Amino acid sequence: MNLITVLLRLGLSAVFGVAAVTKFTDQRGTREAVENFGSPPSLAPTLAFLLPIVELAIAIGLLFTATTTASALGALIVLMVFVVAIGVNLARGRTHDCHCFGQLYSRPLGWPTLIRNLIFAVAAAFLFLRSYAETPRAIPDALAQLSQTEWLIAGVALVAAIAGVVYAAKRQKPAADETPAAPEGLPLDAPAPPFQLAAYEGGTTSLDQLLAHGKPLLLVFTNPNCGPCVALFSEIKDWQQAHREHLTIALVSFGTIKENFVNVARNGLGQVLLQQKREVAELYGATLTPTAVMVNTDGRIASKLAAGAEEIRELLTTVGPAGARHAVSVENQSAPI
Repeated sequence: MNLITVLLRLGLSAVFGVAAVTKFTDQRGTREAVENFGSPPSLAPTLAFLLPIVELAIAIGLLFTATTTASALGALIVLMVFVVAIGVNLARGRTHDCHCFGQLYSRPLGWPTLIRNLIFAVAAAFLFLRSYAETPRAIPDALAQLSQTEWLIAGVALVAAIAGVVYAAKRQKPAADETPAAPEGLPLDAPAPPFQLAAYEGGTTSLDQLLAHGKPLLLVFTNPNCGPCVALFSEIKDWQQAHREHLTIALVSFGTIKENFVNVARNGLGQVLLQQKREVAELYGATLTPTAVMVNTDGRIASKLAAGAEEIRELLTTVGPAGARHAVSVENQSAPI
């Protein structure tokens, strides 16, 4: 039992320590993950900063006898929050990257993610109960009293842990190499490809109908199962309200009305159009979601593709009562000849 307690303290400390350091060094990814898990965008930067601090405190606390019980309880609480958040997202079909270990190891959510966190939670619960019932020894003293057999077991566990980290790193590298490049989209001032799609509210809507009001058009290509898209929908609703006098904002999603119902109803989204697959997105070169592009009142491409929430927000900052209308001329003037 002494060996198990020592291994759990060292193992969980290593897990939380690595998670904390990698989240600190990947604040952008951590912030994105926090938003994808359902945090309001305004709170995401604060939570992304505090989370690794909490994890680092747990990692350090597990190494000292006086703080082992409290740290084990903290680890259990944090892990159970992760388990619930992952379970809810999986139930809703959201499979965004977890950024569990920053850029060291980040995979889309799946049952392996849930099971891994459950295993860590069980280990933390066992350690908490064990240390609560009996004050654990200092780690150097506990290691000094291990038998040869226990040292052998500890060595095997260490080798297995190192092998697991190396294997995870090798799996992550191909995944990073295969990350699709940012989409280029259509040339500025090129005719916007026409389309006619089923409207969420019923009937059909075409590109000409969206431009018929004499306002520039922002097309936002989304996916009902895309975590970053889900995090952005509440902002899109605000944009549609704030810019309604001088800009039309339309979402081009895909799938059935049922698949899009939760996102549309929860956020009160308007102008939602449904592709069968990705036929319109492919015409515009929007290979990633969320991605947006501006179309001017003449039906021509007025901006480069903005891929991801940050780029879409930046694109919106260029939009004013007249800014979007003149986007093409501004882009052409600044382009090298």
